[in-house]
Amino acid sequence: MSLSLALASTSLASTRPVTVVVSPLPLASILDHHLRRGQDQDRVFGTLLGVRRDLDNEVEIRSSFGVPYATKGRGEVTVDMDHHKSLLDLHLKVNPKEVVVGWYATSPNLNSFSALIHNFYTSESAPAPAVHLTLDPTSLAFAAYTASPIGVVPRADHLAFLPVESVMRVHEHERSGIDLLTSSLTSLTAQVPTPAADLTVHTPLATLYALLANVSVMLDQVLTYVRQVASGEREGDERVGRALLETVGVVPTSQAPAGKGLSAEAQGFEEDFNAHLADVLMVSYLANLIKTQVEISSRLNLTV
Repeated sequence: MSLSLALASTSLASTRPVTVVVSPLPLASILDHHLRRGQDQDRVFGTLLGVRRDLDNEVEIRSSFGVPYATKGRGEVTVDMDHHKSLLDLHLKVNPKEVVVGWYATSPNLNSFSALIHNFYTSESAPAPAVHLTLDPTSLAFAAYTASPIGVVPRADHLAFLPVESVMRVHEHERSGIDLLTSSLTSLTAQVPTPAADLTVHTPLATLYALLANVSVMLDQVLTYVRQVASGEREGDERVGRALLETVGVVPTSQAPAGKGLSAEAQGFEEDFNAHLADVLMVSYLANLIKTQVEISSRLNLTV
């Protein structure tokens, strides 16, 4: 079964300014889909799934899957509806709380075909507006849009795409994998000594050590930049200055009125850091304990 998207949509959901939060997993899945595209295609598109938080007016994109399509002449796009429905049903069996929030395309360009496909996903995500996520496979930059109809007479290919705020949120349990995949892509990694086995998945404690080492390198770079600007060796950038001022303002101060020790803000920060460090050490200990128990159990099974 296929659906030809050449007719004007009868209704479009009203758009509201939203914040789109993207996880690393769907971005990696979208890029993999683009790399596996056919030779006659310059872009691919697919379905975005996630959750909506009406209180914060936020859309979180958690997963995605590709949808085959074909262009027929001028102004017509044919979507494989059976493929879309089958994958959607399978996904909802595993993640029943996720819904269709929009669609993606591996091209930053918006045209009449984008409008036709967006009309289809508007009906899929109703009554909430559909979100369109574009990913540039060359620069890996992504952007999010909603759409509103334009013109006196509604037409399927007459939509105005409105950019909305989009951010990538990396959860704590994804941090180790992301750091492993991007370890060879950052210039900071080359300046930090790493073990010989670069592709080894490190323990939480080793990951924390590597992150602190990266922070130390970045602080050295910032100090070098500030000293050069202060001495007049290089011209300062006011945008960098504002960013540094905002960053330093977030860090809790350790000074308190004379005779009163640490400030309450610094004391709370130290307590939170120590609690998090204790959690990391506990996880590392439990992981080693379970590994030892598994080894003992396997050895006992061999002797019986």
